[in-house]
Amino acid sequence: MKTEKISKLTVILGIILLVVSYTMPLSILGNILGEDNLKDIRGIAMAFIIPLIGIIGSVFSIYKKQWLFLILNILLIVSFFIYLILVFLVFRS
Repeated sequence: MKTEKISKLTVILGIILLVVSYTMPLSILGNILGEDNLKDIRGIAMAFIIPLIGIIGSVFSIYKKQWLFLILNILLIVSFFIYLILVFLVFRS
C-alpha cells in the first residue's frame, strides 16, 4: 500500500469507527454480550482505538507533508476530550 493513502484511510476509518460506536443501539447485541460489555466496547473505541488510529495517521501525514490530514488526525486524537466537553455543556444542569 502506498504511504500517501494511509493518512487518508486512517481519517476515514476513525470517523467510521466514531460514528458506528455511538450510533449502534445497545439492544442489538445486548442479549449476547450484555449491556455493560457493549458500553465498555464504546469506551475502549473512543478512548484508545480512535486516538491510536489518529497517531498512526499523523505520523504518515507528517512523513508525506499532508497538512490537512494531519489536522484531521489530530482531531481524531483529541476526539474523546471533545466529546466529553460537548456532553458536559449539553447535559449540565
